[in-house]
Amino acid sequence: MNKIFYIFRHGQTDYNIEKRVQSFLDIPLNAQGIAQAKELAKNLADIQFDCIYSSPLSRSLQTAEIVVNNRPIKIITNPGLRERNFGILCGKIMNITDGPADALIDLSKDKIDIPAALLFSDDYTPENGESDKMFIKRTCDTMVDIAKSTNANTIGISTHGGVIGALVRAFTNFDFSGVPNAEYLKMQWDGKNFNLPEQPHWLTKMKTNQMTL
Repeated sequence: MNKIFYIFRHGQTDYNIEKRVQSFLDIPLNAQGIAQAKELAKNLADIQFDCIYSSPLSRSLQTAEIVVNNRPIKIITNPGLRERNFGILCGKIMNITDGPADALIDLSKDKIDIPAALLFSDDYTPENGESDKMFIKRTCDTMVDIAKSTNANTIGISTHGGVIGALVRAFTNFDFSGVPNAEYLKMQWDGKNFNLPEQPHWLTKMKTNQMTL
């Protein structure tokens, strides 16, 4: 039997505004993020969730609680839904450069220069962190495990932008450039794989805005 997943990103945080690497850091929603989560709750109010799985990081858990909005829906935390672990880069502001992959990174600074050739390498593993390859495997394994183990048919997933991106890259050919705060996409589990049954509504809105600028 097919299962439908509504996978949504948490609302805005102060680190989002500052463009800091949040990663495993437990940064809560700011006032705008709470307002965004409330708007998300309105958009999902008619969805009869059997349950919602959430990253245990407070920005995702807060978003899930706002979406539930006192409905009798169980929230289940799962550490596999956390954002990618960027280790010693957590809390930094990254300035991505076109320098060589072996360029020296000065971690003593708050804003660091980091080469795209290094950062976007599948195997680059920040100290005390995980590589993109490790992150995608962890994320996909978690989602497949949830899909196989739950008896629910309509499932919410409250998580992070990187996690959503990893799922889309791993399971679809969708042209994906990132999901805005407190937006969602639907994925369908057919018993073996995930797929996108429809284009996310916010993508059309983003493309329209880009065309009219």
